[in-house]
Amino acid sequence: MTGIYARLSVEHGNEKDQSIEQQIHLAEQWIRQRNTSSGRKEDHPMGCEENTYRIYDIYADMGYSGTKFERPGFQRMLADAQNGRIQCILCKDASRVGRDYLKTGEFLEKIFPMLGVRVICISDQYGDVQNEWKYEMPGSLAGNLRNLMNEWYARDIGRRVRLVKQHQKAEGEYLGSVPPYGWRIDRRDGKRKLVPDDQLEDILSLMVSLRQKEMSYGQIADILNQKGIQTPQEYRKSGMVYRKDFSEQQDENSRRREEKSVSEKAVPENGEWLQGEAQSTSKWDASGVRRIILSHTRGDYHTA
Repeated sequence: MTGIYARLSVEHGNEKDQSIEQQIHLAEQWIRQRNTSSGRKEDHPMGCEENTYRIYDIYADMGYSGTKFERPGFQRMLADAQNGRIQCILCKDASRVGRDYLKTGEFLEKIFPMLGVRVICISDQYGDVQNEWKYEMPGSLAGNLRNLMNEWYARDIGRRVRLVKQHQKAEGEYLGSVPPYGWRIDRRDGKRKLVPDDQLEDILSLMVSLRQKEMSYGQIADILNQKGIQTPQEYRKSGMVYRKDFSEQQDENSRRREEKSVSEKAVPENGEWLQGEAQSTSKWDASGVRRIILSHTRGDYHTA
């Protein structure tokens, strides 16, 4: 039985020729070609029955670096190999297994062979005894060089990504996916810049002023809830500073005050909401208020 393994790291997420689907398609195409060819029995050792490769399962890891081996798909494949469910592993190239030179070599040359599992790396022509690399031995110079280059490539990619991000920060570009409360992302000259959100300027000023009056974060949260101000999560969804029902409820409260209603739904003197009013899906809390005030006063929002 054969297991197909595919892996794609975050850095290569936009390359079509490296996609998970393309890797699986390449492996399935390779199997079809081998199954229809007239191979000899001695050409297919270690569990691959004569010229027939049967797929047991497909294992894939999307968004995982090759320098780490604690990947869910890889670990599941390893467990199946240990339990004797698969005798062949088929992948696009050795870098799909891993980009750590020593660890990858250990899996290819020691662990999988010890488990009676043959690894075939299609593009590297590794493990396929029908090609010109038929007599390549484990630990050969060519195989070691490939693994070493794969590890170097992974480290080089990581270094380049870090350098790009450092340059972007130095240019004042915002790298976060969600802007801090009170700010919005504006694209200028192809760069993502943080600019103040005019709609939230008064809200931030209110929060800071209340804190300067030595009010606790919990008290400030209560005031924001009473005023019907939407939480950051709700604001990002709707783009509205106040809850939709806030104005309608305030009008109703005023009308009831004028009528001096003695209903149980009258507004208490402490300004709490009427009983039975529509509630927001989320409310302000002390920790959220504290995070926003500290970020705003310290000016550390640009580091995201």
